Amino acid sequence: MTTKTYKKPVLTIDSDLSEGIYAASGSTQGTLNVTDYGVWDRWGTNGGKRLAQASWSDIDGTITLTINFNDTVDEIETDDASVQKSWSGKTATLTFASTASNPLSIGIHLNHETSIDDLKITGFTYSVN
Repeated sequence: MTTKTYKKPVLTIDSDLSEGIYAASGSTQGTLNVTDYGVWDRWGTNGGKRLAQASWSDIDGTITLTINFNDTVDEIETDDASVQKSWSGKTATLTFASTASNPLSIGIHLNHETSIDDLKITGFTYSVN
């Protein structure tokens, strides 16, 4: 005859842990992708413009999209005037409602005598509020 031993569950509470860690894990929803479509325009030896697109599904809220590049970006433009844009160094940040133009066309400008052919997207992240 086999006897089973009851083991009382143990519950611990650690008040030093931040609940924000768990809340942040749900900060992205749905899917969002950024695709680089290549050179849109060349300005001689003084840079040019690349075309990228962001597309998303199953997202409801305000999207903050951060795109990283392998070179310094001189300007960002989009085909939707409601998009808030900023750029600094090799990073661009776009903030927009999930109801914005989808897909969203993104123009990336280089104006500092660097070949637009060499500009690459090295990664991106997004969050939804």
